[in-house]
Amino acid sequence: MESPLTGKKNVKCLGTASTSEIAARWKRSLNVDLGGAFRDIGELEYYRCEDTGLCWYAPFYAAGGSELYAELEKFDWYYMPEKWEFSQAIKMLQPDDKVLEVGVGSGFFLEKCRANGIEVVGLELNRSAARRAREKGFEVYEIDLHALADTMGSNRFDAICSFQVLEHVAEPGKFLEGMLNNLGIGGRLILSVPNGAVMRRIDPERKGLLNQPPHHMSHWDAGVFHAIEKIFPVRLRSARCEPLAKYHVNWVVTAYIRSMFSGLGGYATGVLFNRVTLLPVVALLKLGFRKWLPGHTLLVELDKVD
Repeated sequence: MESPLTGKKNVKCLGTASTSEIAARWKRSLNVDLGGAFRDIGELEYYRCEDTGLCWYAPFYAAGGSELYAELEKFDWYYMPEKWEFSQAIKMLQPDDKVLEVGVGSGFFLEKCRANGIEVVGLELNRSAARRAREKGFEVYEIDLHALADTMGSNRFDAICSFQVLEHVAEPGKFLEGMLNNLGIGGRLILSVPNGAVMRRIDPERKGLLNQPPHHMSHWDAGVFHAIEKIFPVRLRSARCEPLAKYHVNWVVTAYIRSMFSGLGGYATGVLFNRVTLLPVVALLKLGFRKWLPGHTLLVELDKVD
């Protein structure tokens, strides 16, 4: 097995997971049928790249396709109209920047750019989401990044933004290369991902339904983005942690405390640590203390260098 970032075999297998068990949980929890092709994979392997710290799942074809995201967009919590990283990213852009957003969803960040006078186009492979973004008057391509560079010309954009996308792609190294091919020298790559450092604390056994294939294929933290400076022509300008969001407080508190006491067994932790017993902690965090705790998202800004 080779690292998807370095192409080297300096990797370590950290565990396995059953696709049939994952598919059963998707059906039970979300009423989403992952299909026989996913179940037939049998076993997923989870690796860590010893050179960068990136963790990822294999095989790559376990990644969900556009059909999966068409199912997920039915949930109102999936494509959120406002995210912390949207407002942060806008501050990093200039009015005269030519901007590409990769993975536009329904076009909420595109709207934010337009409201701030920023020229922006999008790329989205989910056909129904791309259609909705176009209905708002945006130019949205349904091709991959390498084809986009061939169509529009390499190094065309001053900034490329991609929010909560990198962790979904099967081959993240090629995905980063594709974005950089479309970015001019000195341009900025603005990426948000689930914060792997936080997720390891609240889900150490990687049981979170959306934090594994076919949804998430890789796990990132600030250390990985520092490490890729030696692989890609980039320099890490900043890495920012989202403060714990109010709508994530219940989830984070419950998951974190249950993971701390997992040795007691699932039934015991469920009885001891539930919505009622954790109410005082949740209430304090929602009153404002959450602002000092790292939340779900990591936002990084990378400069493309010569």
